Amino acid sequence: MTRPRAGFLIVGLTAGLAACDGASRESPTAPSPIQQSPPQPSSPSVFPPGVLSAATLSGTVFEATATGRVPIEGVAVYCELCGAGTHTWSFTDSSGFYTFTGVWNAGVLPTSLSASKSDYADPPGLPGVTPPNPPGPGWREVMVIGDTSFNIELVKEMKPSPRPPEITDLLRQ
Repeated sequence: MTRPRAGFLIVGLTAGLAACDGASRESPTAPSPIQQSPPQPSSPSVFPPGVLSAATLSGTVFEATATGRVPIEGVAVYCELCGAGTHTWSFTDSSGFYTFTGVWNAGVLPTSLSASKSDYADPPGLPGVTPPNPPGPGWREVMVIGDTSFNIELVKEMKPSPRPPEITDLLRQ
């Protein structure tokens, strides 16, 4: 054996034996317990989005007539992201006025509203809403930045006139 190899062998054995101090060490008899990390806080809710602002969203629901705007009383106005609990309803008063206090994520996403009353419908040409807002009849959206006024137009549904009586119907009477 050459001198450098013998030197490495002596150093290696010396280091290995130095670790043995003759004290008795117990061998593990069971696996070590698994260290669990502390529970992480749950992620914030994605609905409602953002924060509840103090903004007020209000307006008038009306019918456009030849003589001007006529307020519509008793319209159910629904706001998807209004109020502390969201999914909030307001009903128009005799002046057609509705109001919501507190809007979630005001100024970041459009706020969707729905307005409905028996015998009334949306005017033609109403623009669609932006996803993820719900599509369909009655829905509108508004960007709420601070206190916001948003008026809503509805049109009276034209119901077919009753059929005039036939001459044979009149003769049967």
